[in-house]
Amino acid sequence: MEQIEIEYKILITEDIFYQILSDYHEQIKHDYIQINDYFTHPLLQQKKYMLRIRTKNNQYEMTLKRPLHNHRLETNIILTPQQKEDFYNMRSLHNEITDILRQENIPIQELQQQFSLTTHRYDIPLLEGMLSLDMNTYLNQVDYELEFEVFNEQEGYQKFLDIIKPYQLHYTTNCDSKIKRVLDAI
Repeated sequence: MEQIEIEYKILITEDIFYQILSDYHEQIKHDYIQINDYFTHPLLQQKKYMLRIRTKNNQYEMTLKRPLHNHRLETNIILTPQQKEDFYNMRSLHNEITDILRQENIPIQELQQQFSLTTHRYDIPLLEGMLSLDMNTYLNQVDYELEFEVFNEQEGYQKFLDIIKPYQLHYTTNCDSKIKRVLDAI
């Protein structure tokens, strides 16, 4: 499944994370742990692609994100446990994402899974989109992120500014992606 990802996100302090969590406590719809295993290759980085397999609630989802204008084109595929194992062991796996990688001449057998990032996420559904509070753990580090994935770019942007204003937070551009933060920490 392909979709355009429109999101606004900033890194926040631990104190602000817990303050927002407290302020929105009644609106939290879901609270869960997800593990992102990121795959790297020089061509993925060159093209600014991100490839991961996410484990959440004993389910596996493969995601490829590619630049598209000011946003990202996100392709998601649910994997069975066997398909996940096949991919990790570089056995032949054919799906929409591996087909895209092959078309882009990215050798699947050379992909490396070097690191994981664990997120404790709290989802808060709003009319304009999904507000998520993330506590991310990777390479013995912890960071906190506020992310707002929206349906409409302009309405979502204004709502995001309204959400962060009471916390004296300022938004100019999205913070680095999770995978970029992990790569920078290596």
